[in-house]
Amino acid sequence: MSRNTRKRRIGEQSERVSIFASAKANRALIVVAILAVVTLGWAAIANRRNSTIVSTSTAPPSTPPPMPANAPAREYVHAGSALISTVEPFRVPPNDVAVWRPSSGMFYIINSQGEWTSYEWGISSDTPAPGDYDGDGKTDFCVFRPSTGVWYIVNSSNGAVQYDTYGTTGDKPVPADYDGDGRSDVAIWRQSNLTWYVHKSSDGGYTSGVFGIANDIPAPGDYDGDGRSDAAVWRDSTATFWVLKSSNGQTISYSIGQTGDKPVIGDYDGDGKADYAVWRPSNGYWLVYRSSDGGVSTTQLGTSTDIPVPARYTDSLDTDAKTDIAVWRPSTGVWYILRSSNAQMRYTQWGIDGDIPVPAAWRLDL
Repeated sequence: MSRNTRKRRIGEQSERVSIFASAKANRALIVVAILAVVTLGWAAIANRRNSTIVSTSTAPPSTPPPMPANAPAREYVHAGSALISTVEPFRVPPNDVAVWRPSSGMFYIINSQGEWTSYEWGISSDTPAPGDYDGDGKTDFCVFRPSTGVWYIVNSSNGAVQYDTYGTTGDKPVPADYDGDGRSDVAIWRQSNLTWYVHKSSDGGYTSGVFGIANDIPAPGDYDGDGRSDAAVWRDSTATFWVLKSSNGQTISYSIGQTGDKPVIGDYDGDGKADYAVWRPSNGYWLVYRSSDGGVSTTQLGTSTDIPVPARYTDSLDTDAKTDIAVWRPSTGVWYILRSSNAQMRYTQWGIDGDIPVPAAWRLDL
């Protein structure tokens, strides 16, 4: 091969390398440009999302519409004041501060970012019974009407109204996930015959069982950590919790506190199980039995006129999965939330005297 031929081939190879390098550089620039556009786009969406104030422009009438004449028949359970049950804050997303106003049937909700909404649903004689009935991870607006035994539920997933006739005056609504399918079940506890009635969301079936004695306070929760709520009661006369474990059907009990204390169950240690806990109105003491290590902790928060509202509240300073000790003061509308992550106090003014606190995973950011 001549020297000129070798020079020509070397030149051709150099030109190809140069062209390849140039093309590679151009592709790199294109990739960088695309990434920049995507980043800026997501940032714009995030900023817009974080600055949004959520509020309903329309709302159903204060009295939910009656069931249509051709509605499918439901099983009626004739029974009898209702108590808002604790719906396992450790198995659902973080809770938002919220109240239900009987005088107007209005729900008012605010999250830790200051986003808020209001929704009119129910009448003064109803009992709020929020829960995640459609399993989308968001709490649904729901009221239970003792006079007719009807549950009025607004599914957050599609806005559809669901009716379920289950119970009557004197029953205590105890919605929770008893069948472990990730949805709240319509359920009542009938003190007159000490029976729990559950309408299962998993298959539409009905279950019932006797558990508790007269004057017990229902306190359902997942005490055994099997992913299903257990029927449970607080017996004030003996300061004892009684639990019917869903995992094996065994009955267990634990005594804590004293007569006059209020049950405030929750997952205070973040282990996925409900902890036995009580609040003492006379001095504001919280006693919590930790299921994780068997220890008992004591904390003071609240006065005799406060309402205990333990839940898994989160904000920028508290992102753990533990239930926070908290009270709501009706006279001022102030929520006092003791952050479980650092024991610092969070204050939120929301609601007025006469409201009923209904903290739940309303998830306004979704």
